[in-house]
Amino acid sequence: METAVAISLTLFILTGLCAGQGLFPQGSVNGAEGGTAMFITNLIPPAQPFIKISWTVGGANIITSPGDDSIGPGYGDRITLNKTTGSLELRNLTLADSGEYRVSITTATAETINGSTELVVYENISDANITGPSNNLFADVSSANLTCEAAGNITTIQWTKEGQPLSAGGNILFSEENRKVSISPVKRHDNGEYVCKLTNPASSATASYRMIVNYGPESMTILGQNVAEVELFTLIYCSVQSVPPATFTWLFNGQQTGVHEAGYIIRSVSYNNSGDYRCDARNDLTGNVISVDHSLSVKDKTPPPLSPEGAAGIAVAVMLVVVAVALGLYFGITHQRNNSTNTTETGISHAPDTSHGPGTSLAPDTSHGPGTSLAPDTSHGPGTSLAPDTSHGPGTSLAPDTSHGPGAKGGVYENVGPPLPPPRGSNIYNRSIKC
Repeated sequence: METAVAISLTLFILTGLCAGQGLFPQGSVNGAEGGTAMFITNLIPPAQPFIKISWTVGGANIITSPGDDSIGPGYGDRITLNKTTGSLELRNLTLADSGEYRVSITTATAETINGSTELVVYENISDANITGPSNNLFADVSSANLTCEAAGNITTIQWTKEGQPLSAGGNILFSEENRKVSISPVKRHDNGEYVCKLTNPASSATASYRMIVNYGPESMTILGQNVAEVELFTLIYCSVQSVPPATFTWLFNGQQTGVHEAGYIIRSVSYNNSGDYRCDARNDLTGNVISVDHSLSVKDKTPPPLSPEGAAGIAVAVMLVVVAVALGLYFGITHQRNNSTNTTETGISHAPDTSHGPGTSLAPDTSHGPGTSLAPDTSHGPGTSLAPDTSHGPGTSLAPDTSHGPGAKGGVYENVGPPLPPPRGSNIYNRSIKC
């Protein structure tokens, strides 16, 4: 069963090949002038070699094999025959090589296989070029026509702008076969490189053209600080869109500065740099001029920030001051409390005068200043009453003398100052008062 199927398939293939069907791929064989053409059959090398292979073009012999391998005139060094498949290579093509090529193959079983294909030799595309406007183009005013031309057989033309396909629409129109592109009116975004690619089945070529659309200046701004510190560097920059590039003129407080660059540089700011600046931008080709203003004020130089070491030193100093203040308050309050306690317990210490007799009243001495401890006056006689002396200044503490004998009347005084110590060498506290 399998043998019968194989025989039937072989007969079908041979029948088709004998009729010339499927021996070559569909379509013509294309070649470029000076290039190479390959006529490749679909035959599988047989177990036994072919008896005969014959190639012709327009009825003229190219090669007949085997035997003497008869080669037609003009093909001796231009062809190579594959005797196992019947394929043919033809080199150094000329335009005259175009035509119908036929092959006839006789197999070892005396079967004949015929086939044919078409060869088209194309002239190489060369000298590609784009012609465009010779005058200056101005945005929204001018029109431009670009024409792509080249030598050789041209089958297709494709246009791109900045590497992207260029299509019709808006202000862009194409002619038949895409040889010409019309742009009317040109816009600022029409600036760029235009490329046309010309192709045929065997070769291709490209040409480019850079279109310049003049416009501006426009969209002008000034970049820079409005406040600058003394002795520091500062830059005021004038930004503008313009083709060709704009020329600049800087004015300061209405006066020409002589600066004609986009950037106005002040290397070391002084107070004299405070004022109003103006940047004028001009397009020498379009003749348009636009301006923009900028104000600058100068301030004192900012002190440098503290280093970590300096900040730590200040923190330590502040802590020491706080500790010192706290200690001062603590000892001051403690001392005041001790004085108050002493005053409550002892009052004012008076030294008794031994010259008085029994029953003598003592009045405080009015000659003392505020806060002074008073000793009794010994000039009074017995039975004298003591009244407070009103001649003392404010804050003087007067307390009654408890050392007097019976019958003496003591006045009541406020004591806010510390008591005076007893005279050196005296023993006033150890004396007894005689009545």
